[in-house]
Amino acid sequence: MSIERPTGLSAGFHAHLQHAGVPGLHHAGDQHAPTSWVIRTHTHDAWELYLQLSGPPTQWTVAGRTCHIPARGMLAVPPGLPHAMAASSTAPYHFYFAALTPAQIVSAEVLHPAWLRHEPLVVTDAGTMVPPFELFLREVTTYQPLRTAGLASAAALLVIEASRLADDARPKRQLTVHPAVAMARRLIENRLSEGVTVDALAAEVHLSPAYLAELFHAETGETPGRFRARLRMGRARLLLAETDLPIITIATDLGYSSSQHFATAFRRDTGSTPSEYRSAATE
Repeated sequence: MSIERPTGLSAGFHAHLQHAGVPGLHHAGDQHAPTSWVIRTHTHDAWELYLQLSGPPTQWTVAGRTCHIPARGMLAVPPGLPHAMAASSTAPYHFYFAALTPAQIVSAEVLHPAWLRHEPLVVTDAGTMVPPFELFLREVTTYQPLRTAGLASAAALLVIEASRLADDARPKRQLTVHPAVAMARRLIENRLSEGVTVDALAAEVHLSPAYLAELFHAETGETPGRFRARLRMGRARLLLAETDLPIITIATDLGYSSSQHFATAFRRDTGSTPSEYRSAATE
């Protein structure tokens, strides 16, 4: 396995995983791209998952079909199918990607039919892919005990969540969580940098703000604001430990008004500054 930092990116990496010890893994990465970064026509021997985290929608051409991928959207391209960005982005953008063979990662019993078809998959609301992607990329970039097993398990979670998003035929069920709370959580996860208010959440789930706040706390044990704060801190710790992004960029990406605001919140939550945390994590 090897990791490189392609020239021209603002930050990020491309990891080659053919020799990582896990069948079905080809490559993966986390990249922050400037407007000048345009992905040219190419193909792969495996499915490639592209998850756009931020930036304006990117336009793609996949075997003659035009696809628009917004922030928190996902494009999955089957093996051998030519694909490329149709135009440069109008602003910097951030994305995760992974090339893998689902049939080698999950068992035949749970392999979704989408992975057997030769058709691209576009999911405009793929925010639920962020946590499994972050876990997978953590395993890719961190040498630790049971690394091969961790990579295999994280790759399986990635395929499973992508399969759930592909499966729009079966009805989705929440076994224990109120549907309004589940939707509110998903909205917070998908708009982590936007600071969605309880009033805005309530309008989208068609409840009063007071009732949503009460229901959310009863179901999760925390307020919507605390839930968002916990997610932001978790992502901040991951970005500080696993990337070389400037602290001001991390603060901006997570919706903080300034690096000082971010540093104050981070110290209150962790007991250390972002710089101290990064130094300790990389020792």
